Amino acid sequence: MAALSKGLKAAAASADAWFSAYLGSVFGGSTGEGLTEAVENSANRTYGVNVGGMGNGIIGGEFDFAYTPQFFGSDAAVDTSNVMTAHGSVLLGIPIGGQTGGGLRPYGVVGVGMIRRQVEFLDFFDNISTSAFGYNVGFGVMGFLGNVFGLRGEYRYFRNFQKDDGSVIPLSPGTFHFSRATAGIVLRF
Repeated sequence: MAALSKGLKAAAASADAWFSAYLGSVFGGSTGEGLTEAVENSANRTYGVNVGGMGNGIIGGEFDFAYTPQFFGSDAAVDTSNVMTAHGSVLLGIPIGGQTGGGLRPYGVVGVGMIRRQVEFLDFFDNISTSAFGYNVGFGVMGFLGNVFGLRGEYRYFRNFQKDDGSVIPLSPGTFHFSRATAGIVLRF
């Protein structure tokens, strides 16, 4: 029992995990559909959660889920719209101050997953609802005030893939893309 307990303590010291909730804004980019409201609408609030962990301090993984209501704005033609992203990502971060107690962890992130767009029009137009394979790249920093509680700020760029039958790699960057900046809390365990 004593050897098992000591082994578990050593494993816990070499890895950490977290849960984070955030609020932010999406901006820039292109809708790829001729709808420019997403680029011009500065009120695009987004919120989401992510769960992740780091092993041996510098390499880790994370699942990120975000939802942006009224992504395409609201005008005379658009009734409701939203964008939802669900991505698995790899993180590369340096734990300045260690993996326990206070400290900072700047990191870079790259991942792939699903981008779902939905636009419901009031009259005359067909509704748009698509789910596409996409990717994200970004960077951020987590700052911990102790063993458990911290703050997190992040920037990510999202883009969908489109099928490309004429190339060696069957996927190429799509026409729908945007940026996201977020801030939130992070709980480390």
